[in-house]
Amino acid sequence: MANAAPLKRPSPVSAPLLRLTFVALGFAFALAPAAAADAPRYCRSVAAKLKADSDLAAAARAAFGAPQATDDEACLYPLQLLRYADVDVLVSQTGEPGEACHGCEASLSATVLKRVPGGAKRLRAFASFAKGGSSGAVASITPIAIGGDDAIAIESGGTFQGYTSSALDLYAFRRQGLVHLDAGAPLLVEGDNSGAETDASKTIEVDSAWSLAGGELTIDYRVADARGKRDSRAVWSVGETTLTHKSGAPPRELAKAAGQE
Repeated sequence: MANAAPLKRPSPVSAPLLRLTFVALGFAFALAPAAAADAPRYCRSVAAKLKADSDLAAAARAAFGAPQATDDEACLYPLQLLRYADVDVLVSQTGEPGEACHGCEASLSATVLKRVPGGAKRLRAFASFAKGGSSGAVASITPIAIGGDDAIAIESGGTFQGYTSSALDLYAFRRQGLVHLDAGAPLLVEGDNSGAETDASKTIEVDSAWSLAGGELTIDYRVADARGKRDSRAVWSVGETTLTHKSGAPPRELAKAAGQE
């Protein structure tokens, strides 16, 4: 399939947004922003981002009140607002994205907000629900739906010793929490060894596109190397807390391209 069009990743705009189900037991939260005494301190650099994005700024106020700014590395950085049918989810991280050490992961937290007339009310927070990426940053955060539950897809990775890789992680709002769907091993979706391989005939690039439908996660891979371009597919069954391999397999070249062979 050498002449096939390049693969495209799913767009956050087109991701399905379904209802986030809260069970009464354990979800009776005070509908109020964080108390001023407990308010964290914002990264000073986030001021421009909040000024340019009024929706993100309003969500941050509902979630955290009015924190003061700080230059401390452990500052709070409101990162992205995810829209669902009945609620919004504010994803924040500790520290400014891209400013941590090269091997340092981003620590992500999520705050669930209920839309009300004139603003939003804080429902619940999930501190440090995910860690990933490099230099304190992840590649993308996408609102999705998994089995009727609102969910989050995160792609993260980095470049180490010339090898570039990215992996996919899925989190679903279920079981009164934010559950990571465990595949038993990292779900690599990208690999490129061109930064480590001096012989151009040995470079490998693997890209992919993933989708969720009918209780299954499908990843379509494309390998590009000296032999040309080749496509393959792997499928996982989506359970309550796990992803179980069903058919196909990631291409063997992916681990090599990602420097994990």
